[in-house]
Amino acid sequence: MARSKKIRLEFAPLARPRSLSEMAYENIKNSILNGKLVAGQIYSELELARGLGISRTPVREALLKLAAENFIVFHPQKGISVKYFSKEDIENSYDLRQAIEEAALRKTIDKLSREQVQKARSIVAEQEECIRNGYDEKLFLEIDRRFHFFLIEASGNRFMMQTYNQLRDFLIISAKEALMKKGRAQEVIREHKAMVEALAQKDFKKAQEGLTNHLNKSKWSALDHMENK
Repeated sequence: MARSKKIRLEFAPLARPRSLSEMAYENIKNSILNGKLVAGQIYSELELARGLGISRTPVREALLKLAAENFIVFHPQKGISVKYFSKEDIENSYDLRQAIEEAALRKTIDKLSREQVQKARSIVAEQEECIRNGYDEKLFLEIDRRFHFFLIEASGNRFMMQTYNQLRDFLIISAKEALMKKGRAQEVIREHKAMVEALAQKDFKKAQEGLTNHLNKSKWSALDHMENK
């Protein structure tokens, strides 16, 4: 009788199926970030559940999480509304960005490799390509996030990375406001290029000035658009 040969089978770990509340959370949050759900309007849990094609329980769980993250506000007997992103919120988010990114810049500029500088250049090139191909705002914002996160990741400081990731969704809201200014996307690319050249030269002062100029212009653009809505 032939012996059965032992075969070692290797499988990739199976991804855990996402729950309905997790999917509802992502869907509702994305609707807030892309402007489908807007501040100043009341939405009922039932309305949201019907729109998502699920029961109210997972929607309720998703809304509780979004409320804890300051995306929405509950109104008893009425429903929920998207939390208004105020002028002060925009100013505070940019102040925090400045503090985190400048600290990362100070920590990394002297030890960035040529490969890392080239990676930053490649990210800016992706932004240019995005504009040449007709400008997809969502894609441009994602590339922009990668450019700024690149420096923070290069610092190796996991607490900076964690804080920046927690702030990320609020940064998208303020960045969308800033990009409403005509020609701002092209300005962003020029500012990013100036920052990359300063990184290549390992010139902290020049890179710091470039970062401050870039974030201030974005902040002013966002505030200006908000005031003229």
